[in-house]
Amino acid sequence: MKRRRKINGPFVPLPLAILDAPAWRAMDFIARALWIELRRKLRHGGLNNGKIFLSCRDAEKIGANKDTIARRFVELEHYGFLRKTSEGFLGLDGRGIAPHYRFTDLAHGAHPPTRDFETWDGKPFVYVPRRASRKQIPVLSGRTPRIVSSDIRTAPGEGSVCIVPSDIGGASKCPVPSDISRLPLPAAGEAQIQGSSTVRAPAQAGGAGSSPAPVAKPDLTTMVLDIVTAQVNELESRRRGAAA
Repeated sequence: MKRRRKINGPFVPLPLAILDAPAWRAMDFIARALWIELRRKLRHGGLNNGKIFLSCRDAEKIGANKDTIARRFVELEHYGFLRKTSEGFLGLDGRGIAPHYRFTDLAHGAHPPTRDFETWDGKPFVYVPRRASRKQIPVLSGRTPRIVSSDIRTAPGEGSVCIVPSDIGGASKCPVPSDISRLPLPAAGEAQIQGSSTVRAPAQAGGAGSSPAPVAKPDLTTMVLDIVTAQVNELESRRRGAAA
């Protein structure tokens, strides 16, 4: 009876259909190593296909920097060995989540394998960097004042230097006659009479003018004494009339 050869420990199978594919041979060797590194994360039976992820920093163990790894991910998609199932994002805890991929030579859930590498059109991979994010439109110089190039001084052999006091606008000037309202000014001599507290103009009946001089208030004590005296005199006169 022939014995089966047994491999001790886990291993990463590499099907001959992939090795013989023209897309595999046209691919960069770092992309091949990255595919093998991703294949290590595949569970038995491919149950987690579509949820395979590997950050660029963790993939540096294959001997390439993170920027090269990012380009090789795109190359694997170009040749049809990988397909992205979800984009990377920043988690709630502030930690980044790497994109998730699926192997096209394996089933993904209820979907059969697509084997996109077999339909490669023969075009070589050319990396195109992502379009930079749109920059904010600068504020127009006619709307918001800002420093112009002529206001920035440069020292010999050095870069730009700080703004000097001469570059800063001066303080606002004193009011000019055009800023003062055109109200009629008092005639000569009227200002003293109008502002005096001792001089009073005589009151005129039915006419406008200054208020009359204040009248002295009556003394309450004198008023009470007059009333009491009048009552005492009245009682004394009644008593005399009754005695007669």
